[in-house]
Amino acid sequence: MNKSSVLDKIKPGIRAISAYSLEEYDYDIKINQNENPNDVPRELKQEVLDFALTRSWSRYPPFIPAELFEGLAGYTGWKTDGILVGNGSNELIQAIMTVFLKPGDKLVIPAPTFTLYRLLGNISGADVIEVPLKSDYTYDCDALEEKFLSVGDIVVICSPNNPTGALYPIERLENILKKTSCPVIVDEAYFEFSRVTATKFLDSYDNLIILRTFSKAFSLAGLRIGYALMNPELAREVEKAKLPYNIDFFSITAGAKLLENLNMLEKSTKEIIAERDPMIQTMNSIDGVTAYPSKANFILFETPYDPKSVFSGLLEDGILVRDVSSYPMLGKALRATVSTPQDNRRFIQSLERLMKGGIDAK
Repeated sequence: MNKSSVLDKIKPGIRAISAYSLEEYDYDIKINQNENPNDVPRELKQEVLDFALTRSWSRYPPFIPAELFEGLAGYTGWKTDGILVGNGSNELIQAIMTVFLKPGDKLVIPAPTFTLYRLLGNISGADVIEVPLKSDYTYDCDALEEKFLSVGDIVVICSPNNPTGALYPIERLENILKKTSCPVIVDEAYFEFSRVTATKFLDSYDNLIILRTFSKAFSLAGLRIGYALMNPELAREVEKAKLPYNIDFFSITAGAKLLENLNMLEKSTKEIIAERDPMIQTMNSIDGVTAYPSKANFILFETPYDPKSVFSGLLEDGILVRDVSSYPMLGKALRATVSTPQDNRRFIQSLERLMKGGIDAK
């Protein structure tokens, strides 16, 4: 008798999907993951390191990181018992979907959007319903609302949307909230660059969940801190699906220190916002390039050429962007993070050179 493989015991739905992955490349300028080009100041790093040297590493981090929660409450204006902290906001997305989604439920998301929503929805056994954006990559609010309110069990709206940079109109969001008791997740990972938030609806609608992260504006992508804002009673339920001690003491300390030094955050985000719109304008002045409006810290752009050729051409110049042409609707698109003025100039110069004859085939 032939013994079956342990792989045969894995859920068929898991075997059928592809894992989230990203290939590694050599580069001089990294503008592919929407990271903040401005690092945490050395003096703040030193304060965290000094604390880490005095704190026992053999003991667990605090079960409730009160200092971090209080800092987040002050920053967001929301109640500490309505805040959850995760190992990146990705962990919180997973916890929320674990709590709410069962096999056969309908998860409604825009398309294209952040790929992890679909992945985690599929892992939960949900039917993922994608609602296409408009041809200019802005939200089709009517279609999304109609689909969710008619058949959906949960919706995730990324605003500004990744990878397009478009906002979901705040007044349309309330239109959804007031018509359903189903969970409405608004991912505000790029809030600091848009300055548009749904927090004003938290008191009125107990089905609203807002996600945020320290990975972008806060310059902490390397330490992994995300947080969620929601009704306190709902937070107690979602917390059951979150692993205990999920944030190490080092990250807790770093996050709290940054919340005490928001002037650093403000300076950094202002610099990036100041670069963003002129950069879009300059890109659109290059023959063959279409750069789309963005309220985030990245720019989606298209050219008439094979995006893999554009990607490779930029990489030959040491510039790493993100090829997003595999996303729904984005067959010609790439995405570039807004970086320092020097990095941005090098990217623009390289892109302009490619458009003037550095690519042979359309």
